[in-house]
Amino acid sequence: MKKTTTLIASFFFAVILSAQIVPGQNHKGSIKAIDDQKIMKGDENLSHLMLHPNPHTHAVMNSKSSSFPSEVIGYTTYDLQSNGSVQNRLDVHDDGTISAGWTMSKEFNTTYSDRGTGYNYFDGTSWINQIVQPTDQVDRIETSRVGWASVFGLGNGEERVITHSTSLNVLNQASRTSIGTGAWTDANIGEFYMIWNRSVAGGLDGNTIHMIALTEPMGTGWSGSLYNGLNGALLYFRSQDGGAIWDIDTMQLPTMDTAHFLGFSADDYAISAKGETVVVAYFNDWGDSFIVKSTDNGDSWTNTTFLNFPHDKYAIDEGLDLDSDGILDQVYSTDNSGALIIDDQGMAHVFYGIMMYADDDLSDGSSSWFPLTNGIAYWNESYGADNTPPTVHAGDTSLWYSDMMNDHWIAEAPDLNGDPNVGGVDEVGGYALYYRSQASMPSAGLSSNGEIYMTFSGYTETVDNGSQVFRHIYVTKSTDGGTTWKTPVDITPHDDWDGMQECVYGSLSPVVDDKLRLIYQLDFEPGLAVQGDEDLVDWNAIHYLEVDTVGLFDNTTPPVSVLEAEDFNNRNGRVFDILGREWKTNFADLPKGMYIIDGKKVFKNK
Repeated sequence: MKKTTTLIASFFFAVILSAQIVPGQNHKGSIKAIDDQKIMKGDENLSHLMLHPNPHTHAVMNSKSSSFPSEVIGYTTYDLQSNGSVQNRLDVHDDGTISAGWTMSKEFNTTYSDRGTGYNYFDGTSWINQIVQPTDQVDRIETSRVGWASVFGLGNGEERVITHSTSLNVLNQASRTSIGTGAWTDANIGEFYMIWNRSVAGGLDGNTIHMIALTEPMGTGWSGSLYNGLNGALLYFRSQDGGAIWDIDTMQLPTMDTAHFLGFSADDYAISAKGETVVVAYFNDWGDSFIVKSTDNGDSWTNTTFLNFPHDKYAIDEGLDLDSDGILDQVYSTDNSGALIIDDQGMAHVFYGIMMYADDDLSDGSSSWFPLTNGIAYWNESYGADNTPPTVHAGDTSLWYSDMMNDHWIAEAPDLNGDPNVGGVDEVGGYALYYRSQASMPSAGLSSNGEIYMTFSGYTETVDNGSQVFRHIYVTKSTDGGTTWKTPVDITPHDDWDGMQECVYGSLSPVVDDKLRLIYQLDFEPGLAVQGDEDLVDWNAIHYLEVDTVGLFDNTTPPVSVLEAEDFNNRNGRVFDILGREWKTNFADLPKGMYIIDGKKVFKNK
């Protein structure tokens, strides 16, 4: 269980752009509210939900009204697409055809008994299932009640969708012999109940399936048990023949054991493969965040930590006081939502939402999080492991953060009204509950010339329904290997209804050419029905969006300037770091990293 801490007035990155923050003044007040995020596997009886939809009709997008036209390719009333990181839900094949999948239901009751994979296929000319209204949504492709689809094609031209079946308590593999056509056949994967899979195709011939999934945890609401001492074990599976035989089954990858962790959580992970390279990333909150990597198609693995949490195997209510000042510390970590991609050189690139946490009540079995935290961090293997020590930085009190994270804070939900806080009508409470940063749900792609693209769902402070702010999909890119990033662009078709569209769970194709291709979920009420807000059940549209990359960032200015020491000689501005601390030392003597000078974000490159 987590506990929400809402900050009144300004907080975090939204504030420091003003370059007026001084240490100790970036928290003007707070209101704490209990927040119990429900991790969903999908077999729950959601008795809190209404039996009928919201009393308004669904709206159909007019794609001609937007600079970035999108197309509705499906609908769902089950609106939770992930408890954490977004899955690979879009596969653009070499011939230009596209497979798309999502968790789908067409019911308005509390059981979603028809839940399964919603699927559509673009044959090069049009989507085979033409969707004009919600009733056009076709049934799930599986025969049992499933969820959490990983959609991908194999090198031999076959197609797979892997899910977990809540009615059969097993992982389900839906297969067909030709991508985009033919009947689907279901088959169980193993006999052990696993949940919340992530699966990709790899290997030299493209027919190896790499899969990770979680054992069912134990505790309130769960019926699982410890697995080799872990409360929720993230296990690896491999098939080298397209899923007929699994030659690696329920394998614990290096360091993912009780020597380092107490357990793992639903959907806080990602997997990517390219050739014989396969990488798994885990996005922790109260523990290390890391990748494990294999360059021999899953035979052997190495571990690299990209966020070195200051306390190993931290247990909630244990208490963390790194500077021994008698005040329990606040810490920065990931918000459990991240993305992972591998480039042509086999190097892993990682993105994650940033969150600040506190565990300041050691008797409630919960921790706190700060919903107005706003940022996404980036890491790649060339940076090496995070070696931030488990100590409070000089000048700080009761606050810990990773230097690696701090040096590579690349994007945030934008300040749109120039005040300069990022906060709308709901900033003091009532915000849509995703339990994530204001900038979160990243998804990544790479172009053939090495440009890195990252989409995310961002809090859009000037667009609200009177009580809650909407999220839109934004994109940024780097042309220099991740050193600098473009100002994020809102690519959500938002001209209609004054932008009042909730756009979440964006899944970007990892291959970018002259276009970005992604799917996302859209409705007209911030938040979710299944989790968080527990809104009334209603239709959610699944949109497919193509965005031309040429000229996409022409009307933006880079959010980050790169300076060497000599470039600062004629400047008289005060210097702050990304956490709001003013630095009095000479600019030339500052360590490499991100700073705020005259209200602008600057990266000192040496």
